[in-house]
Amino acid sequence: MLDLPATLARLAALDPAGWGTGLSADNARAGWAAAVGDLDPAALLAHVSGTAPRAVLVICSGNVFTAPLPWLLHFAARGVPTIVKPASGQEAAVRAMATAIGGIDMRVWRGTDATADDLAAEAAALAEVDGVLAFGGAPAMQAIRARLPEGVVWLPFGPRFGVGVVSALTHAPLVEAAATDFALYDGHGCMSPAAYFARAIDLSALADAMADAEARWPRGEIDPADAAQTRARILLARAAGRKIVGSGWAVVELPLDHFSPVALPRVLVVHPFTDVQKVRAAVAPWRDRLGTVATDLPGLFLGAPRMCAPGRMQHPVCGRFHDGVDVLGALWRQRALRPDGTA
Repeated sequence: MLDLPATLARLAALDPAGWGTGLSADNARAGWAAAVGDLDPAALLAHVSGTAPRAVLVICSGNVFTAPLPWLLHFAARGVPTIVKPASGQEAAVRAMATAIGGIDMRVWRGTDATADDLAAEAAALAEVDGVLAFGGAPAMQAIRARLPEGVVWLPFGPRFGVGVVSALTHAPLVEAAATDFALYDGHGCMSPAAYFARAIDLSALADAMADAEARWPRGEIDPADAAQTRARILLARAAGRKIVGSGWAVVELPLDHFSPVALPRVLVVHPFTDVQKVRAAVAPWRDRLGTVATDLPGLFLGAPRMCAPGRMQHPVCGRFHDGVDVLGALWRQRALRPDGTA
C-alpha cells in the first residue's frame, strides 16, 4: 500500500518550474504549493464502500497542471491501478507526479488528430479499466465517449468558470483575496474567476493588489487568442466602464450586462451591483457551467456545486466530489452520495 506521508513529502519537494506549464516559475511554484498543501490525508485514506474498480484511466487537460494530483493519490492510496494520459505539453508534470507517487502507468497518445496507432493505444487503455475520469473540452469528451466500451463508468468534466460575489472590494483582505484568485494559474482552469461582483469598488486598491500579485507571481505565456480578448475587454471598459492597465495585468470595471463567463490571464473584471437578483440574472444563461462561487455574503446561492471564501477559489477540497459529482462513489459502483453526504 501507499506510504502516504513519504509520498506527500516527495511531492512537496518537487519543483514545477521546469515542467513547461506555461506559467512563470513563481506562479507554477505557488500553484504546486497550494495543490500539495490542500491534500488531506484523512480524505485520501477514508474508507469507500462498494466494489473497487479493476483500474481507472485519468485523462488530463492542459489548462491546470495540478488537476490530476488528488485523483492519482485517491486511487493509489486505495490500491487501484491507474493509467494516466497527460495533455499535450504536460508530459513532464504528469511524469513527475506519477514517479513521486509510484505505480502510476503514464501513457501518451494523441486525442485529437489521432492516428491509427493513437486510437489503438486509447482502445487498449479503455479495455483495461472500469472507469474513466476525463478532463477537457466538449469536442474531446464527445470523441472519447463515442469510443467508450460498454459498462465502463464515464466521468467527464468539461469547461467551467467561477465568480466572486462580495460585499466590497475596497480594502484588505478582500482586495488581496480577489487578486490572488485572478493571479494563480493566470486565469486558466474551471475554478478561475471570470469576474467578481461587488457592492462597493476601489479600482485603485484593486490595481495595487494586482501589481503586487504580478511582482510575486509574474504572468506566464499568453496565447494570441487570449491577448486579443484582453485587448477587446480593455477597449470595452474604455467605452462603457473604467480601467487601470499595468504591466502584465489589468483591472476592468464594467456594468452587469457586460458579464462574460470567460476568464482572461491577469484581467481582474469587476461588476458593481446593488441587488443579488441581478447578479443571478447576469450569470443565469451559463449557470450549467458555473463551478465555483467565492463569497462573503451569508446565504448566497447561485447554483454552483462549490462555494468558498474569497482567495480560496484555487483551493478545492480534497474529497470524493468534483463539480458536485461523487467520483469515488461512482467508480466504486455503490449508490453515490449527495454533496451533503446523504445517500
